[in-house]
Amino acid sequence: MDIEIDLGQLIPADLPDGREAVRAGRELAKSVERSRSMYCEEKGVGSEREWREKARESGISCTTMNIGLNTWADTRTALENIYESCMSRGVRPPDRFNLIAERRMGLPKNMRAGAPAETGPVLWTDQDWWELTHTVPIQPEAADNMIGGPGSVENVLDALRVGVTYIGVLSQYSWRWPYWDDEVSQLQSVLTAGGVLSAFRNEGVVFDSYLEDGYPGVFHDYASYIGWAMLERYVSEELIGAAYSSSWGGLTKNPVIKSAVTLALDAVNPGRVPTAFLQGDTIGNGADFDANFGVLVNDLLFMKLTDMRYRLGGAPLAVPVTEAERIPSWSEIATVQTISRKVDEYVPMVTGAIDWQHIEGLRDRLVVGGRHFFDTALSTMTLMGIDVRDPARVLLVLKRLGAAKCEELFAPGERDASFLRGKRPILETDLVRETNAKRDILLDTIKSHSGEDRVRGMKVLVASTDVHEFAKFLLTSTLEALQANVIDCGINRDPEDIVKVVAETAPDAVVLTTHNGVARSFATRLLDELRHQRLETPVFMGGVLNEDVEGSEVPVDVQADLIRLGVYIPGTVDELVAALRQLHTAER
Repeated sequence: MDIEIDLGQLIPADLPDGREAVRAGRELAKSVERSRSMYCEEKGVGSEREWREKARESGISCTTMNIGLNTWADTRTALENIYESCMSRGVRPPDRFNLIAERRMGLPKNMRAGAPAETGPVLWTDQDWWELTHTVPIQPEAADNMIGGPGSVENVLDALRVGVTYIGVLSQYSWRWPYWDDEVSQLQSVLTAGGVLSAFRNEGVVFDSYLEDGYPGVFHDYASYIGWAMLERYVSEELIGAAYSSSWGGLTKNPVIKSAVTLALDAVNPGRVPTAFLQGDTIGNGADFDANFGVLVNDLLFMKLTDMRYRLGGAPLAVPVTEAERIPSWSEIATVQTISRKVDEYVPMVTGAIDWQHIEGLRDRLVVGGRHFFDTALSTMTLMGIDVRDPARVLLVLKRLGAAKCEELFAPGERDASFLRGKRPILETDLVRETNAKRDILLDTIKSHSGEDRVRGMKVLVASTDVHEFAKFLLTSTLEALQANVIDCGINRDPEDIVKVVAETAPDAVVLTTHNGVARSFATRLLDELRHQRLETPVFMGGVLNEDVEGSEVPVDVQADLIRLGVYIPGTVDELVAALRQLHTAER
């Protein structure tokens, strides 16, 4: 294979050996005194994994929910309300929940109070952590922002002490945390945390990864998902020594494809570690909440059919119908959990009518493609002198290559210049297909209007305040197709980062996409910094324009505040293009 990149150049000369970080974690684990959660006490098991393995052999369906309101106190109350609601209705409560903590949890403890607040709770005290596992008998996963950032070690120690046994999210090691740019120390923290988890592998502790929170979330080929999961399992299980779970599913709405990918991930899971959860569809929903119920039931039925037929031991996650617009309330979460349990009754009625042979055929193709991705990645690193027995070097090379380059180099498809990554996918991802279709429709709509050439040559800086790569991709690809000069400032950017690039490149406009509940505070800081630098660049913002406020259970819409600040709020991409046209025409 001809590879123009020297992978060795991606590794700093002074990068510490990752094996030492893992050993340090195992040593640190000796100081951990683990407790047992209410859920595990109720089930009479030592870990969630132990129960999930028993449940799948007995044909018991498990479920998951995501939860994370403004504060831990709000979230704790919501857990109590959901549990009581289920019990009063005669519905078996959810088995587990993913705590969707805000990004400050990924930072070291001494930095959290001073970092920008976002949507979601922070566990500030030992009592908060204890309540995580001892409020209701629903098992928590320490999920978002627990592993991946520079605060990984502190989070893992706290989680284990209170009885959490699935801890994630490995894939988030590729993220950048607010005001943290030391990649090496961040990676060392992740590996040390992994070393701690490895010490408890025989006690049922699992290192979870939600694939779409990492590079697979922007891959174009589902076979690449399988290969990436194999790489993460290799690092976790063979190099670190921790049991590994690959959760996934939020960016796929085709139920047949979702079943096939789920089975392919199981096929490359030789230890059959139960997947922490199967994420419900998050891209099929829209603003019509009633219509979203159709998405919900169809998605749940196929996830459950696949899980039960093949005894996977997964825990499907029902997505509240409001989630595309805002953080769901506790009652909305309780509603979809009730629906999820009802769907269980239909699984045995339907399973015999499904063409499982077709789904298994797709699975087999994906497994072959995934193995190609995995083998090519490791062999290429080895040929270039990378020590593939060092987890730090493997992970850092992959991170610095980036999602697009990883797929261009390692994906299994035949060369085909008509595809964006230069290869014909084994099975194209739903999100790529939908995003490209949406972009084509947008371009047809825009070009049907007169004056579409008025953005040609316009310099536009595009950035995301969080990890939503495809929202940014839709913006950049649409503007580039209209021959604007796009400056891609990336994802997870701080306001100061953006202002620095504005000062260096003098764009005609800044376009931001945001989904992490920081719209007002981010815009305020950005505009203040622009004024401080005496820059008068117009700012456009779209996405989920809300923010937590005191006294509200869910984030509130802040569009009016943004308009008062002087931010332009086009409702759609074509409205953005029209506004940019008008701006560019006025500047002429």
